[in-house]
Amino acid sequence: MTDLSICIPTYNRGGQVMCLVKSILSIQGSFEICVHDDGSTDETFLLLSSIVDPRLRLARNSNGGRGQALESVIRMAKGEYVMIFDDDDLLYSEGLKTVLEDCASPLCETCAGWIYHLEDDNGLQIGDDFPQTRSNFVALRFDYGVTGDKKEVVRRSTILGVLQVPGTPRRIPTSLYWSRIAIAHDVLCKNSIIGRKTYLEGGMSDRIKGLKSSNPYPMLLLECAQLHAYVVRRYRSPRFFARSLAAFFVYGIRCLFQRVGRGAHV
Repeated sequence: MTDLSICIPTYNRGGQVMCLVKSILSIQGSFEICVHDDGSTDETFLLLSSIVDPRLRLARNSNGGRGQALESVIRMAKGEYVMIFDDDDLLYSEGLKTVLEDCASPLCETCAGWIYHLEDDNGLQIGDDFPQTRSNFVALRFDYGVTGDKKEVVRRSTILGVLQVPGTPRRIPTSLYWSRIAIAHDVLCKNSIIGRKTYLEGGMSDRIKGLKSSNPYPMLLLECAQLHAYVVRRYRSPRFFARSLAAFFVYGIRCLFQRVGRGAHV
């Protein structure tokens, strides 16, 4: 079995995803790359189809949004572990080797995988070091105050168990998956930088507030997962519990108004 599936959803970024895929395939190891083209109107699929390498697997569909693309690309995966990777980021050779070494090592059943660091375009680590060698995704954020984009690697069987989102909204935050996983699983925290995060102008990071507002349902599910995690004592911060509770009501109201608005146009 392949140790690692690197899962890349992409849309209209043929040049970036082509460079990323080719750079990863230049490295030897027990991994595959799964790319889902979310109905790109540029040459994304044509460019990727020109690569001849059995470690590359491709799929495409009409444009259904990142939520559908994420689910599709994860379900494509055949590796024991899954790493979701953005099409405009960079995975370092030594970083991939570190991940593959970890994937080849024994992992206890109560752990889902590992979490690593990324750096920015200035070569600086994004966010804080991990204060613990073992924790869970929500406790790291809420109890220990770890900030910044990180890179998660988890068992495929574990993430498949948390994928289902009714209706497959156009945008599903990956934090929903990590929060659901955190309810029952820990991760091993590695203070190693494995790649670079790029924030492109006009990208999803620039539009995150608007995306959350226009896609309230998956945000409501995220708050449900975080509230559940608190109830089962996977984190202990009452401040973040209160914040999640308030956000739950805000997104719940937005979902209600969105549903009423759609009904008015039927």
